[in-house]
Amino acid sequence: MTTTLGPTDEQITTMRRSVLDGIPVATLEAERGAARARRQRRSPVYAAVVTAVVAAVVVGSIVLPRAGDEAQAATLLREAAALTVTASDPVVAPGQFLRTTTEAVYATVGQNRAGDMVTYLVPSTSTVYEPGDPAAEWTLVREDHEPTTFYGDDAEQVAEENRVESPETNGTWRARDGAFYGTPAADPATADLPRDPQELYDHLVASYDGGSNSRDEATWVAITDLLRTGTAPADLRSALYGAAALVPGIEIVDEHVTIDGVTGVALGREEPTRSERQDIVIDPSTGELIGERVVQLEAAYGAPAGTVTAQTSVTRTVVDRAP
Repeated sequence: MTTTLGPTDEQITTMRRSVLDGIPVATLEAERGAARARRQRRSPVYAAVVTAVVAAVVVGSIVLPRAGDEAQAATLLREAAALTVTASDPVVAPGQFLRTTTEAVYATVGQNRAGDMVTYLVPSTSTVYEPGDPAAEWTLVREDHEPTTFYGDDAEQVAEENRVESPETNGTWRARDGAFYGTPAADPATADLPRDPQELYDHLVASYDGGSNSRDEATWVAITDLLRTGTAPADLRSALYGAAALVPGIEIVDEHVTIDGVTGVALGREEPTRSERQDIVIDPSTGELIGERVVQLEAAYGAPAGTVTAQTSVTRTVVDRAP
């Protein structure tokens, strides 16, 4: 038996309905294939609360105050918004491709021969090549890698026994309009989302339909999920940071978090009815999103409290050819 941990079904439902409905993105299409293989293996979460305290420091143009203060976290997000709004987005000419690479790690739970539940982490890479020429084919390259980290007795053996090479989530696909899984991934329809932080926040709050444990959780998940796609333009990313500053319960949880070799500041929110916290990690010198993660707040399935059970980072660059 295996169960993949990570974003909950309620979170995914809320995210799809409240924000990304009508915003098809190629990288999301790639993840849908992996999600099909993981969806039936998710496990329930458990309630817990954790706090952290870090010292105040100054990095770049953003002041990083002590953790646990919502007002100070909101200040950090507004500073990030001010930096991000001046950023330039990639320009893709005909004959070129926008290469969007998502590095992800998800925890999977399995059962050892003694009947105990164990956890191991499985990384994956998916890269989408979006052509500058609308008539050209898109390319997706996806690969699940060998498990890297193991928690619990015989977790490595369990990982080896449960390893399955899935043709649905590993390989290379080509499709017009990015329709790798049957649904076209046209240019994201983000133009209709408000660029004013208060208006965007109000829009997300109004979209809540009960698909999550609370309205605040649904709003935070919607914001972080759209940020992590890596496709939101600079003005929308700025508005998303500003909207995040309005979500109750957002705190600075760690001032030194490294994802794929880049260190930034983690901001997160704990839902009282869950045993996990969803974070975003921001580069304080630029306001750019480094990545997002889900942190386990209590020991479970052989993994200690503090284990990162899901983590993604997205990089984009313009290239002259696709595989």
